[in-house]
Amino acid sequence: MNTLEQQLLSETVGDVKPRLSLRTGTRIDTGRWGRRSPSWLCLMEDELVILAVGRRRHVERIPLAEAAGSFFDPGSGQLVIAPCESLRFNSFKMPAPQALQMLDLLNPTLQSPTTDS
Repeated sequence: MNTLEQQLLSETVGDVKPRLSLRTGTRIDTGRWGRRSPSWLCLMEDELVILAVGRRRHVERIPLAEAAGSFFDPGSGQLVIAPCESLRFNSFKMPAPQALQMLDLLNPTLQSPTTDS
């Protein structure tokens, strides 16, 4: 994260450090004259923060309980934050390993299927 992104995160959540911060491939219009700003997913202890910095700053926060149905769509290469419908942006382009890392922390109760011998 650059200094402005770190400052926005600090203004949003205080001095709490995120458990995981990922820069996504999704860009958001933040008033940069035809250029879009990269979006960040920041996983805190009890909420997910989505942010992007530009002339207009973009910040959204949701409780982790509202992201319990999140999943990775390998066809589109996007992490989908679900079932939350209140987000302006709820799908984010990212590589599968990063998406799976985020999902492991978002949904710690989900286990990989195992086979019994």
